[in-house]
This record gives sequence, C-alpha cells and structure tokens, in this order.
Amino acid sequence: MILSLTPALSLERMERKEKMKTMIATPCLNTVESEFHQSIASLRHVGEVQFASMQSSMIYKSRTDLALLSLANKYDFVLWVDSDMAFKPDLLERLMADMDGRDIVAPLFFMRNPPYEPVMYSKLRKGLTPAQNEHEKLIDYPENEMFTVEGIGFGCVLMRTKVIQDVVDRYHELFGHITGYGEDLSFCIRARGCGYDIWVDPTIEVGHKGSIIVDKKWSKAYKALKAMN
Repeated sequence: MILSLTPALSLERMERKEKMKTMIATPCLNTVESEFHQSIASLRHVGEVQFASMQSSMIYKSRTDLALLSLANKYDFVLWVDSDMAFKPDLLERLMADMDGRDIVAPLFFMRNPPYEPVMYSKLRKGLTPAQNEHEKLIDYPENEMFTVEGIGFGCVLMRTKVIQDVVDRYHELFGHITGYGEDLSFCIRARGCGYDIWVDPTIEVGHKGSIIVDKKWSKAYKALKAMN
C-alpha cells in the first residue's frame, strides 16, 4: 500500500508546486556581476517565477519596495538574491524542498572579503539601547544537516510572503535599520519577533563574488591559514 500511494503523493506535490508563484528579488546599486546573470539565466524554475530588481543607493528602500511588490502581486514566495551572487541551476528546487514546514530558508554563503566567514549569527538581539545590542557570528556549524540561526545576511534567502505581511502588521516596518544593524539583520530581528525561525541548509552553497568568488573551500582555506599563524 505504501508503494501504491507514493506516485499519488508525488503527483500531488508536483501539482502544488506548479501553482506556486515566486518573485526573485534583487536590490542593486549600479552594477550586476556577469556570474549573477549567468546563474539567473540557468536557474530551473519551480512553478511560476518572475524577476524583479530595484536600483537605489539606499538598499533598505529597494528591499522594502520589492517586498511590498511581492505582496501587491500575491506571490507565495520571495527569493532574495543579491547581484553579486553565483549559484547552481538547482538552487530554487533545493530551497523549495527545504521549505516543507518552514518559512525562511537560506543556503550557505560567505563574506566576499577576508576573513571569508559565513554570514550568519547564532545570537542577534536588539537591546534597550544600541550599546546593549547582542550579536555573535556563527563560525562553526553542522555541515550535513539544517540548523537555525537568529540572523542571516540577505545575499540569498527564500521566504514565504506571509512572513513579510506579518512583519508589516506587527512592526509597520520591514527593512528600516535598527540602530547598530544593517537592513537584513533588522528584518531578521523583526521576523523572529513574529515567531519565525530562520533555517540554513549547509549542503546548498552560493558563491559570493568579490575579486574572487568566495565559497566554502575559500572560507576553510583562509581559516586553516590563520590557524597556522
């Protein structure tokens, strides 16, 4: 009986995916890396996928405008991807698979400059004053299983649009800066305040383009080099 139900379950899930609407949201300043273009062009779609970009010197405003656009057009998901990211064609497929029972999921990515650390935080708290803010980067992490963090950079993040709506309803603000934090971490603090967990899948990697494309091997090599000195 289990075997006979499996094809039906797979078909049902496939039909649900076909009805999904995802907006790929990219805020940018004035440049877009060629590796990003190539990645977007080769990305395999899940359901209906559309691309939207906003150019502004104020990234928090671009992100806010894109988030509100996703609500106005009734998208189910937003995939935030910065214009200096490089990724494989199966990125969206794999992140969507991770969304089963989750609302915010991110792949692993790293700072594009030394010390090439992962852009995620085991602790991210707003204090009564900026001096009382608490934050701690997560450097050592599980390599083969998903885990939660309190904050993550928005270089690449998939979320349900209901997260955006709940943050607006509760805080009347999305990406406006909490003093001491950037727009992405400010959103994470608000999303967690609404009860959402932030998940990272370390088996999915996204490259971050600086003078080189920074990925796990670069991060580990730099960490090993520092340990020798």
